[in-house]
Amino acid sequence: MGLRGEQTANDDDRKARAVEAITSALYESGLDDHATATEKTMLDKPYKTWEYGDYVYGDHWEALGVLQWLLGRQHAIPAYYSSFDRARLFQNSGIMPADPSTIEKFVDSFMASQIHQTFDAHQLRRAVDTSEAWIWRARAQVLLGLRDEISRAESQQSQATQETPLDEALRARHVPHSLRKLAADLPKTIPLAARCAYEKKLIGEIESDDFGIAVEMKEDGEVPAGQRRTATVPYPNLEPEHLDALRKIAESRFLAFAWALGKIDGWDPAQTGELVSINPINAAS
Repeated sequence: MGLRGEQTANDDDRKARAVEAITSALYESGLDDHATATEKTMLDKPYKTWEYGDYVYGDHWEALGVLQWLLGRQHAIPAYYSSFDRARLFQNSGIMPADPSTIEKFVDSFMASQIHQTFDAHQLRRAVDTSEAWIWRARAQVLLGLRDEISRAESQQSQATQETPLDEALRARHVPHSLRKLAADLPKTIPLAARCAYEKKLIGEIESDDFGIAVEMKEDGEVPAGQRRTATVPYPNLEPEHLDALRKIAESRFLAFAWALGKIDGWDPAQTGELVSINPINAAS
């Protein structure tokens, strides 16, 4: 075995031990009692046997950030075109994955403060309204890309009982079926929604009658992070992969708020597929 092969073997062995330690910690701390059926199946899979669906299932860093914000462990929620700092998410929890005692300390500290913990209603309303604004815009972008298919489906008035490719596309992106009827009017609706969101201070800027997205300018040479120039571009001007990233940020944060507010009864993104509004404060006011 060459040097590279030996290093690879040692690295694999180290990662395998780490996975075993993390799995043991979850069982020892009792967190497995709160895991979903999917998560329990993933826990029991040996190292290097996770599949693509397993990795996608756990890709909810933004939801973790929102939950930490609700627990008072994050000072602010980043703009919806920026991600939470993942290293800081770990640091703020104080959890060492392979150490069960740190999990217990995290839970105990929250339970001890929960009795006295209050949340400003205005602050919560604003955070949820902002989440709803950005998930609406992300869903609108999906609908814009499917307008032709939606138009054909409506003109044919199909009575098929099986799920169509259009239904599947909307379901995969968690777009409520009720929003399909908005597709034709979106070019008129989006400017109105952008103006409303801006006036309510749910978005920072409007660009070309749409949600404004701050992007970093390309610079020649190395530029410190705090000195990088930014420009504001309209939401639909982003590349497809960036639009997809914005949608995932909005979906993941919306999932966390929906779960925390009791609008869904399980940690399942599919359950948000028919949710349009989750703000109980708005409903009561």
